[in-house]
Amino acid sequence: MKKVVTVEGMKCAGCANAVKSKFEGVDGIQNVTINLDDNSALVESETDVTTDALSSALADTGYTVTSVTRA
Repeated sequence: MKKVVTVEGMKCAGCANAVKSKFEGVDGIQNVTINLDDNSALVESETDVTTDALSSALADTGYTVTSVTRA
């Protein structure tokens, strides 16, 4: 499954790496591609990863998931 996750607060490569690392730690996620131009992450997973799981992954980072759509 592929989802596009919009993340508030990503502004630089360091931010992108932090978000990517957090998302890669979520069970089932196989690949994460960050797009700083539109503050999004393309998340590819084996199973249907919930919005709550994605939001929880960023809970202590200062970044916020603002939307999740299927890609």
